[in-house]
Amino acid sequence: MFAGQIPPDVNESHYLPKAKYFWDPTWCAGDLFLGSSFSHWLFYVTTGWLTRFLSLAATAWVGRIATWLLFAYAWQRLSWRVISIRWFSIFSSILFLLLNDRFHMAGEWVVGGFEAKGIAYGFVLIALGNLASKNWRWVWPWLGAAAAFHVLVGGWAMIACGFAWLITQLTTTQKLGEILNAARQQAPALAAGFSLALIGALPPLLSDQSAPPEVTVAARSIYVNHRIAHHLTFDAFPTLHIARFAFLAIACWLLNRWINCCTDSLQQKLHPLFLFAGGSLWICFGGLLLSGFAEQGRGASPLSENLLRFYWFRLADFAIPAVVAIASCAVVGNWLVKSRLRSTQITCVALASLIGTAFAIAVVENHQDIRPRADQRSLPNYDDIERTEGTYRNWLRVCQWVKTETPQDAVFITPAEQQTFKWYTGRSEVVSWKDIPQDAINILEWQKRLNQLYEPQRRYDNGLMSYSDAQLKELGKFYGADYLIVPQRQVDIAGVPSKLKRVYPERDSDKSTYVVFKF
Repeated sequence: MFAGQIPPDVNESHYLPKAKYFWDPTWCAGDLFLGSSFSHWLFYVTTGWLTRFLSLAATAWVGRIATWLLFAYAWQRLSWRVISIRWFSIFSSILFLLLNDRFHMAGEWVVGGFEAKGIAYGFVLIALGNLASKNWRWVWPWLGAAAAFHVLVGGWAMIACGFAWLITQLTTTQKLGEILNAARQQAPALAAGFSLALIGALPPLLSDQSAPPEVTVAARSIYVNHRIAHHLTFDAFPTLHIARFAFLAIACWLLNRWINCCTDSLQQKLHPLFLFAGGSLWICFGGLLLSGFAEQGRGASPLSENLLRFYWFRLADFAIPAVVAIASCAVVGNWLVKSRLRSTQITCVALASLIGTAFAIAVVENHQDIRPRADQRSLPNYDDIERTEGTYRNWLRVCQWVKTETPQDAVFITPAEQQTFKWYTGRSEVVSWKDIPQDAINILEWQKRLNQLYEPQRRYDNGLMSYSDAQLKELGKFYGADYLIVPQRQVDIAGVPSKLKRVYPERDSDKSTYVVFKF
């Protein structure tokens, strides 16, 4: 209900074509992004083979259902270990979805399209279920499995759980020898977790080894300050996002204090989870400090920029909503079980009704737009709904024409306002804002192409048509492009008829949202 929009989701158009290319390098051969390094190697190995037999959309649905089932199993297991009430995990999971969707700070989400981090978060939740029951030996292997699929999700969760373990040891014993002995007992499980994590850590680490140091520094600056700043640097976060996340973090702290004072039985189960949330906030604080250093020396702080690329705010966006949802619903459930007062039962039902109503509103909002989320984020949006939907349908039409009327090895210069061209057509494109490579050398190449092909579309009303025909042909020749797709409005604004061969729509008198020229 919450995330069941038609594919592609925002990141599915980014990762699933990469997974398909991993198993079939002849598909969209020559595409800059697809040919770059494979940072989520295990995800591509274990899921990309589906694209050999299924369409990208069908692969997305299979992956979504599998990921959602993993999340449902892991969340129910965690919820049951905190408070054993049948069906109660449904209300806590709904509350988590709402809090994660409406109170995040850095744009992190957990339940959505099919990608590596969805699998990783499922394994993190299984680890948290073991954490709640203090079964530490199973925490580390599950976190290692999470890191194998997504090294940052699993890696940060491992650090936060390490913080929770250390604080637990320090509060239960004062003797260093006992702490060291407890650490030795954890050694086999830790070794298993770190070994699994290497599967996710080695591919991105090895991808930059061939790049010169100055190239690596420049690429990381582009990545942190230009492309992913809205996820990585504190100064790029909207004030509203910071305020609402701070409110939720304070609520988490107050909930912890209240549970410690009132309910001893719940306190024992929730204490490790609150420590995990606290560890995520300390990681978040580290990102805040690094953001300050990077802002003070913008472009001259290579160490800060190098460290900021590791998404320091990601885990807190997951951990705080998850712990608040589990803890608050556990408190309400505890009231429901222990209290025989009718007023208490009515209050619990009222709270459940509020959660259900808020969820219903969120579901309606999520499904109001008929377009896939990837197209919602990238295609033009107008105040006129009919015009917005018409632009989307015309985008599908031109992509269908490209898919059926052009050679499979054709290369395209595409509009800046889109990210689904490869998904719909199966054709290579010279550059796309969404599809930033993961290795340093290709990041610089990606930036150079954006400067030549993307910036004119942002600066000028006539976009790429501000170039002359000769310049466009030269760009096409330089990048090996066979076709050019531009919005019809840019052609109309340019005024001067282009002498390039127009192949879509077939007649110059026909009007369409998009025009295709052949070099």
